[in-house]
Amino acid sequence: MGQVNDIYEFVDEWQAGHYSKKILIEGDSWVSHPFPGVSNLSSQLEQFNSNEYLVLNISEPGDEASSIFKARGKQMKRLKKLLSTEQWGEDFDLIFLSAAGNDIVGPEIIECGYVLNKRHFPGLFGKELLTTSFYSMLSEVVKGYARFLDMRNNAILNIDTPVITHVYSYLRPREVGTHIGPAMFNKGWIKVYLRHQGINDEDEQYDIVQEMLDAFYRRMKKLESSYPMFLVVDTRKVLLKQGIPDLTYWFDEIHPNTRGFKKLAKQIRKEALNAGLWFL
Repeated sequence: MGQVNDIYEFVDEWQAGHYSKKILIEGDSWVSHPFPGVSNLSSQLEQFNSNEYLVLNISEPGDEASSIFKARGKQMKRLKKLLSTEQWGEDFDLIFLSAAGNDIVGPEIIECGYVLNKRHFPGLFGKELLTTSFYSMLSEVVKGYARFLDMRNNAILNIDTPVITHVYSYLRPREVGTHIGPAMFNKGWIKVYLRHQGINDEDEQYDIVQEMLDAFYRRMKKLESSYPMFLVVDTRKVLLKQGIPDLTYWFDEIHPNTRGFKKLAKQIRKEALNAGLWFL
């Protein structure tokens, strides 16, 4: 057993003496994908050295960065306890975060006004339909990351612990949602809401997705320059083939399959090694 979800089980496993590195993972479904047959990003990172890496994975499908990093929120309080307190904390060797995917996609596209209705603005194309509400949301997400990093910088047990995150991958909007085998439980998270906004052209949908992730990357890389021991891995193009999303790497509209997660994990580890933030 190299990965657990409970701090008490984590302590018991560590005290058994089988492992040499402690990894904390927090985030969304990319590190906690619940469907059978898919080895998510957390599992892929752990498999690089499952005999030595003990992972405490406290992520949950559907979690948003706005909740995880909320000031005085229960998740930030839990993170502070894990990083700072002598009684309940741990001195981790690495912290991996996968957050903001759910802040961007889903009904928020409509309900939070991230994308204009094409029917009302026929002269605009693709990313031109993204609104100030979308960019304001990204600014708040980045502030949340900064809040976490400030907390890390003041955490007695983890002041020098590397923090690594990523910015998701370009994908092709498709109506392929949550499913187990042929049974489909929803129509997805992006295409269905863009179509609701009158955006039916596939190239236009893809242009919007690209700018969503590009804008997230730009802001996160700027944040990276302000904090030591913090790395933002550019995973936007990892799952492309000849410049377009390779659907053989995807399980559904927004989640890679095992092959896709494995490819992403290799890129993350490669960049972390180059930055001197991953242990051999």
